Amino acid sequence: MSKSHKKLERLLLFYEVAQQLSFSKAAEQLAISRSYLSQQIRRLEQDLHTQLLIRTTRTVRLTTEGHKVFLQAQSMHHNLLDLERDLEHSGEDVAGILRVTAPAAFADSFLVQLCQGFSQRYPEVSFEVDVGHHLEDLHERNFDLAIRVTAQPPQNMVARQLTQYSHWVCASPEYLAAHFVPQQPSELTELQCLAFPNWRAWTFNRAGKSEVIEAQGQFAVNDNNILIKAALNHQGLIRVPEHLLWKHVKAGRLQRVLSLYQVEPRQVWMLYPPKIEHSSRLQHFVAYLQEQIIQLQLFS
Repeated sequence: MSKSHKKLERLLLFYEVAQQLSFSKAAEQLAISRSYLSQQIRRLEQDLHTQLLIRTTRTVRLTTEGHKVFLQAQSMHHNLLDLERDLEHSGEDVAGILRVTAPAAFADSFLVQLCQGFSQRYPEVSFEVDVGHHLEDLHERNFDLAIRVTAQPPQNMVARQLTQYSHWVCASPEYLAAHFVPQQPSELTELQCLAFPNWRAWTFNRAGKSEVIEAQGQFAVNDNNILIKAALNHQGLIRVPEHLLWKHVKAGRLQRVLSLYQVEPRQVWMLYPPKIEHSSRLQHFVAYLQEQIIQLQLFS
């Protein structure tokens, strides 16, 4: 390997260390030994005649020069990923791997079914799915398509709205029979409202007016599925995305209340790098998602 190629490799290894600020995590991510990684970073510092990292027994941080090198290595990393994506998505055949990331609720409720249906239509396409919800720069991780709920899609991504949804307020018929069915948001203060610990402010919109109610209850948890189970066990009212509730409402296990109000509207976006915007398999999959959302009315 030439000196220039070796230096390029070391810059990319340094980029991962600078991203993680940990040799152990970077080595694990790169599937190499920590000792080899540390040796290559020392060689890079020798090549550049400057210290890039300040290491202690517990922390790793960038020097001023290290931050400058990190920005250059980041640009190289992005360009390399763009080139790989461009090569992977070249050609007109609907074939190859699609790497998709989506929130857990969407992946569990819909994405497995959608990927299976698309693969039946295009048998030469396979999927790698990551479950997550962070709005990370897709250049930083090797994904072709991200499904994200956000009000502000990243400007460096192509963004196409997939659908939108609101939250529903529901409780079991048994709980409502034992108490009462609220007709106005203000009446929720007299009932048990089960909520996320850090998201107790429930916003209700009607006729251009907004009303915020502080949800109070004896049980709080930051997981929608657990909230649904609690509601099914007659513990109180919940406010959860509608696509997680409609089957329970249709079956009569839960009853929707305050249906005249719009609650916490959200937009669901498809995000992908501009470099692969014209990829045949990506374009077909994006069109398929839009078609299925409309035909199956997944969010109604």
